[in-house]
Amino acid sequence: MESVRMLTPQGGAWTEDELRSRALSPPELLARSVDIVGLSATSWAVEVAARAAEQIRGLERTGGFPTASSGHVRRASEVAFLQLLIAVTADPGDEVYRILSDDLLEIVRLGVRRGLPLDVLLNRVWGIHTVTRDEMIAELQRILPEEERPSILRELGAAMLDYANSHAYRVAMAYAEEQRAWRGWRTETQRRTIAAVVDGSSPPDRDGGPLDVHWPGGHLYALSWFEEQSGTPDVEQSISEFADSVGELIGAERVVVIDYEGTTQLWWSAPGALTPDAASLVGSARRPDWMRLAVGPQGQTVDGFRAAVRGARLTERMARLPEAEERSVWRFDEVGHLALLVENRDAAAWYVRQELAALAGPGTRLAEIRDTVRRYLESGNSRVLVAKELHLAPNTVAYRVGKASELLGRPVAERSQQVLLALQLVHTLPGLIDPPRA
Repeated sequence: MESVRMLTPQGGAWTEDELRSRALSPPELLARSVDIVGLSATSWAVEVAARAAEQIRGLERTGGFPTASSGHVRRASEVAFLQLLIAVTADPGDEVYRILSDDLLEIVRLGVRRGLPLDVLLNRVWGIHTVTRDEMIAELQRILPEEERPSILRELGAAMLDYANSHAYRVAMAYAEEQRAWRGWRTETQRRTIAAVVDGSSPPDRDGGPLDVHWPGGHLYALSWFEEQSGTPDVEQSISEFADSVGELIGAERVVVIDYEGTTQLWWSAPGALTPDAASLVGSARRPDWMRLAVGPQGQTVDGFRAAVRGARLTERMARLPEAEERSVWRFDEVGHLALLVENRDAAAWYVRQELAALAGPGTRLAEIRDTVRRYLESGNSRVLVAKELHLAPNTVAYRVGKASELLGRPVAERSQQVLLALQLVHTLPGLIDPPRA
């Protein structure tokens, strides 16, 4: 398309020195453009690209969108425009036509890391395309003979549209690839940072860090998993929505969600203290039926965060034991003392047998007695409260407590705390009363 060679900067053609001093493109691209489309048209393209880039940046600022650096935008615009002129003038199949410049790739990378939507980047591509197209058409309409205008402008418009579509597609692909890479890097960095802080390292600065949390503030930490993956659609979206809803309930400003080897870490942080009953609210928040949760104790400052993580991990280990009772939410505040004991399962099983003696036997009848006595001790020895809970007569509760004393070989009240701990253990992990392994 020889007509492109007729384009000239507003103030007249530049010298080669002027072009080199004003252009931002790589020297080899400038030299190729001068060789194929001419010094005048190359200078015109550099001038128009700078104008288009500034115009689009101005529109983005007015619209409240984050802007890339002026140099990156202008250089990317200039490179893309020169590539287009080379393609329409000499070789539409040129490989340069099919790649993104380093500057445009850098704009894509920065956009992903700043959380800039893909639409904003594509609007930038199409915006610059529109400005440069309009300027080129206006200039060619001025200099082309009237009889040649329709066919040349139609051909040029189709070529520019094809180029812009190709460019937009490659921006979208680069964005998706960078998003995957960034998410993987960020997730791994977050995971390693958490592990290091829990192990005693100082937390990183908030500004520019991978976590952006309030270390001196309040923290709540939980672990989530599911046992059956089949038939569980939109897991990532469901977990994210659950985490956000909990954040609103407990007054968290920041929510961190990290997937790693089948377990999702959920961390809520706030500049100050979280809602006092935050751990309970996590359990009561609406969540998918398939979700299982181990919730640590809420804490304050870095030490409180370490306690929250350790408590959640300890609770999760107990919740995942094969013989653990069916429960959707496990809270350290409720079972932490049991979780500590079951760190050594054999020792916990021995403790249950030692404390409960014949009361640790098999069968539904003994299970009913154990459950009644556990509730009785947890209620502060109130037959009335337990009778209401189980829909029994108070005398039935008294009978079962008396029967438990017979099986223990001593009154239940004699070692009530030890007996209660053993009953809570066997209630949470029924497998502890199985015969000891040989």
